[in-house]
Amino acid sequence: MKSIRTRLTLSYILMIIFLWLTLGATSVFYLRSAIMQHATTSMHYILGSKVSELNNAFYQLSKNVKNMKDFIEKSDVYDGDFYDKVKERAVLTLGDQPFVKSFYFCPDFEKTDNSKCLFMLNIMNAKATYRAIEFHADFIDGSFDVKSGKKVGKEFIPWYYAAKENPFPQWIGPYNNFNIEQQNFSVSYFEPLYKNKAFAGVTGIEISNLSIRTCIDSLDYGEAFIFLVSGGGDLIYHKDFLQGLLSSDFHQHKDIERVSEFFSDEYVNSQKAYEYEYKGEKHKVMLERLGNGMVIALSVPEKQLFSLPNTMLLQIMMLLIISLMIAVFIVNYLTDKIVHPIEIITKATGYIAHGELNTKIPIKSKDELGVLATSILKIEEALSEYIEQIRDLAYRDFMTNCKNKSAYIKKISQIKERIKEDLADFTVYVFDVNGLKRINDTKGHEMGDELIKAAAGAIKTVFSEDEIFRTGGDEFAVITEGPRDKIKDNMASFAQAVDEFNKENEGRIEGKSLDFTLAVSVGYASFENGVDKEYKSVYDRADQAMYEAKEAFYKNHEDMRRK
Repeated sequence: MKSIRTRLTLSYILMIIFLWLTLGATSVFYLRSAIMQHATTSMHYILGSKVSELNNAFYQLSKNVKNMKDFIEKSDVYDGDFYDKVKERAVLTLGDQPFVKSFYFCPDFEKTDNSKCLFMLNIMNAKATYRAIEFHADFIDGSFDVKSGKKVGKEFIPWYYAAKENPFPQWIGPYNNFNIEQQNFSVSYFEPLYKNKAFAGVTGIEISNLSIRTCIDSLDYGEAFIFLVSGGGDLIYHKDFLQGLLSSDFHQHKDIERVSEFFSDEYVNSQKAYEYEYKGEKHKVMLERLGNGMVIALSVPEKQLFSLPNTMLLQIMMLLIISLMIAVFIVNYLTDKIVHPIEIITKATGYIAHGELNTKIPIKSKDELGVLATSILKIEEALSEYIEQIRDLAYRDFMTNCKNKSAYIKKISQIKERIKEDLADFTVYVFDVNGLKRINDTKGHEMGDELIKAAAGAIKTVFSEDEIFRTGGDEFAVITEGPRDKIKDNMASFAQAVDEFNKENEGRIEGKSLDFTLAVSVGYASFENGVDKEYKSVYDRADQAMYEAKEAFYKNHEDMRRK
């Protein structure tokens, strides 16, 4: 009888051991799944912030090139004086753009008598010397006569021949720029020039590798790194290939060849992380396509992603071993005190793995399972806080601490839905800082940044931070919802805030005051039900009102007008 009881007890213990191992393995699986899912989410948010930063920079560059195109196309003759005007305009338009390495303009020398090609390198440094008309002092003016037979051909001016073959603005590269004394990998954006619907030449800019490197290498995410790929699949920048790498040379570098299989549309913008091996270590890579066709990729070592779950796995295994040793002696007690809580933990980790980060685990004991439950809850809380921090960074302007352009676009999407549901009731205020360009030119960009921050501070005294968006360099938008009876009070409060700032600034101790007077033009408009069908019409009215206010201001303050 005793032997039978022993066998039954042993069978029961073995069944419990098998059940615990199954539940433990399931818990481990779901825990790893939760960590991987939220690691992927973190990678997506980090990559998204870089996508937004580069898209904004490249979009601004394309606008500046379009301005140069419009300026050049207005001229009928490309004489010597005209080239000086182009130089002057290029410095004023592109001189303060950090991503610009060089500017070029080349007429259609194959069909016209105009044979001079203009190439300006290091234009970023040209602005200070331009007033002295010393173009040669801080940058290279590489103008040359293309009909002399010198520096002509696709290896010297690839953008010229690309413009002739394709009548649309486009990005090209990377390519070696042989117009520079030392070979230099370049990426270029250009606009074809047309007169009377006929090709007349090309103008554009080359991107500074240093600026791209500074932007990409500012990532602060452990051992992770970001690299940039052209639309054609060439490597533009990588931490181990500073000058880029052509796709035809990938076979010489096995690590790059492995990751290059993910450069196609099948993997880009999938919001998934793919595994590859880099320098003997497993990495996860996620890729997004920029607005100009380039691809940006985030590569993270797997050991970094799984350092936390691996520690947790070790703790879980230790707890399981201890629990199983105790189970040999007190089976019935453990069935009630251990198996049921493990089921709860397993179910909870399953919810966590599916993104439900508010999952509660109702285990308050102080034993090992209580410690495990507490540890899982701490991981859950840490993941929630981390994701919230990343979301906040993705929608926050670091200089003014206002919401940024990405947050503004998201807000507009919400308003569009409310308009469709006939629930819209909002007012748009558009603010534009006066005299910023003048301050940047005469006092420097640091003083210009202080002017922008001062304007943001004045706006914050009237509106809540959730309503304020920095939409451009010196432009802000405020969107308020609900009653409109405070519009005049808001405008008066803002004017008072600007006056108080200027009085306080004037009264500071000599030598410590900010060397400018704050002036901001503002316009506003409210949504009119039955009249406005979209957000844009309300914004356009507010924007027009702002420009009228700005023009009125400059009529009385010509000294602050942009020149």
